[in-house]
Amino acid sequence: GGLVTVETRGGLCADGPCGTTFILERDGRVHQAAKPPNDLGTVPPAALAALEAAIGTTDFTAIKSHRFTGQCPTAFDGQEIVFEFGAPGGAQRIATCEVDVDFGLPLFVAVANALGPFVLLPTP
Repeated sequence: GGLVTVETRGGLCADGPCGTTFILERDGRVHQAAKPPNDLGTVPPAALAALEAAIGTTDFTAIKSHRFTGQCPTAFDGQEIVFEFGAPGGAQRIATCEVDVDFGLPLFVAVANALGPFVLLPTP
């Protein structure tokens, strides 16, 4: 699978709930999971290497231990972000309505640096 998948879902669009899925492949290509043409561009090698390193050194159990206790933004026209990382030990899923995500952690800073030109992500 890909290195990182970022799914945004929720909010209201003209034809129903909004949502988009962005996939960063291990070779740096970024595309949407929509019908082709869906290629968006390529992540620079340095940003890709930094993201791979961050994924490889992240303690996903520690991140997931911070449970989200508020009201999910999808309840009031906001969006939830679901990340799936192709980690060395297997896929790791982190959803912002399940986990209180600290976007200042090196993992999420690396995601924002790599995918910032393609998807709007929260910053610390």
